[in-house]
Amino acid sequence: MSALRKASAELFGLFVEDRAFALAIALWIAICGALAYLHAGSTQTRSLALFVGLAVILIATVVRAARIP
Repeated sequence: MSALRKASAELFGLFVEDRAFALAIALWIAICGALAYLHAGSTQTRSLALFVGLAVILIATVVRAARIP
């Protein structure tokens, strides 16, 4: 059983190296999806919010990784 757990952890690690980064992206997409479902704002505004939010998450993750020695 431990071999299966280790193999699945390795497979998960191939796709998700930084859990905080993946969680932030998933959370932001869920928020933007909820806004789209509620028809909050125009399509362009929601698209811009999605793009800007993902860009901010990416930049924050890169800055955080650059500070680690």
